[in-house]
Amino acid sequence: MADIRAIDIMNYPFWDIEQWQAREFQILGATLVKSKAGLSTQNILMDTMKKPIGRMPVPTCTPDKFVAQLDEYDYDKVFICALKMWSHWEKKLIWDYTIDEVYENIKDHQDRLEIAVSYNPFRIEESLAEIDRAVKEYGVKYCYVHPLCFDLRLNDNRMYPCYAKCSELGIPVGMQTGHAAELLPSSGGYPMYMDQIALDFPGLTIIGSHTGWPWVNELVCMAWKHPNVYCDTSAWMPKLLPKLHPQLMIFMQFWAGQEKTLFGTNSMGLKAFKEQFMELPLSDEAKQMILRENAVKLFNL
Repeated sequence: MADIRAIDIMNYPFWDIEQWQAREFQILGATLVKSKAGLSTQNILMDTMKKPIGRMPVPTCTPDKFVAQLDEYDYDKVFICALKMWSHWEKKLIWDYTIDEVYENIKDHQDRLEIAVSYNPFRIEESLAEIDRAVKEYGVKYCYVHPLCFDLRLNDNRMYPCYAKCSELGIPVGMQTGHAAELLPSSGGYPMYMDQIALDFPGLTIIGSHTGWPWVNELVCMAWKHPNVYCDTSAWMPKLLPKLHPQLMIFMQFWAGQEKTLFGTNSMGLKAFKEQFMELPLSDEAKQMILRENAVKLFNL
């Protein structure tokens, strides 16, 4: 089973270190690596706000080298998201990738790298036009949105135009559920808000991303209840799932969850994520479906 050609549905532009330099990521980095940041552990948040730690040590990669990693670690395809992300501190977009920019970086590897378009609820008409063009000009198969950074609930009325457009175009829409790891509002990611979306858009495929933690059971509930709702395991190292996400592990151990769960790395390591996922106490069939087959079906790959 080690030769499963995995499909990573959640990855970000790998060529631009500037995307990680916003205040939210500096604080996240200082929190995660505070012993190396030269900051006090007594009040690391205030220390970081007063004196930014500088550039995050995020590695970059060329498209050719990135695809070489796919071959080395046995991945078939990876989705690269042209994410729109709003800063709670600066009140401006800190991630604002366009479809054209992402296409220019992956165009020589379209057989391996897929584009995911995104959405800015503060620029609705402009964003809808980009989603439409992404699908019709570039063949984009997925839209991923981040309502939390805009301090919106998943079912906020400013998100509905995006859901309607994706339903019209016949592409799945994914959304961050659960808490925000960065210092961004988290309450809007409560997975039960997906209930209304699924009822209002029964023809739309919806993916609740990042496991919904700490409301894992609520996300499992939504994926179990609604035929058009799925979940993914991205943003959490797979080795952490058994202890921190027991409800999701139970869900993935029988047919309902095996058919409703997808795999993503969240740009946190192709090698480690796949190796750790293969070590989980899941059947060979479950691993095959979650790592690959469900994505092939949902995105018509």
